[in-house]
Amino acid sequence: MSESGFAQIRNARLAWWAHGDGAGDPLVLVHAGVADARMWEPIVPALAAHHRVIRYDMRGYGRSLSGRGAFSPAGDLAALLDALAVQRAHVVGASFGGLVALELAATRPERVASLVLLAAALPDIEPSAQLLAYAEAEQAAVEIGRIEDAVEINVRMWAARSAPSVQALVAEMQRDAFELQLRERAESEELDPPVSTRLGEIKAPVAVAYGDRDVMDFEQIARRLHAELPDATLEQIGAADHLLALDQPEAVAQLILRHLERAAES
Repeated sequence: MSESGFAQIRNARLAWWAHGDGAGDPLVLVHAGVADARMWEPIVPALAAHHRVIRYDMRGYGRSLSGRGAFSPAGDLAALLDALAVQRAHVVGASFGGLVALELAATRPERVASLVLLAAALPDIEPSAQLLAYAEAEQAAVEIGRIEDAVEINVRMWAARSAPSVQALVAEMQRDAFELQLRERAESEELDPPVSTRLGEIKAPVAVAYGDRDVMDFEQIARRLHAELPDATLEQIGAADHLLALDQPEAVAQLILRHLERAAES
């Protein structure tokens, strides 16, 4: 069974899709900042065979629409769960989506059954020279209106060794995001204090994973999460850049299903 729709969340209209009708707490997928809900399509069939799977476009991405002003991404996720009558969910987050998942677990722990963090971000790391150079190049391109250059910078950074089809999808998703964000001008609020200071408070079972070809910052973050989260496992995904679910969908789907089995036993 599949369904889709839009949820009115304050001054935003969030696009969502639901697949499968498995019993138990649903599985919610939170996309990366260089992507939208399309990044999950390769793994949805394997997950939806066992669970109800929900994915959505955050503000500034894909088919979602937003007015101007400040917003909380984790607050949006909680409001979406309310709109879909989901009291508690397993949450899978990729990159920036991993940060959103962590913030939801820290601020609304009763809503989170468990977490899967795929190359998750943290807000207060000391970035590597590679990450700094990328951020500066992207910002410079956007400021002078060279959106195609900014798109290419992102593809080279996050999907340099991915398949051509993955690179093309990343370019399309990132182009759509730039256009939406430049038009809407919504501003994401930062959690204060940052979630990185509260990792020890997150008691839910967590699976942490990173790609062996990713930027070094994300392996370091993954190892920190594994060390500081009270109930966490760590796994490296081989032959994967930053977007693990696109580079290695079968391995990621199996990682998630194994984690859900572990969470059910804890």
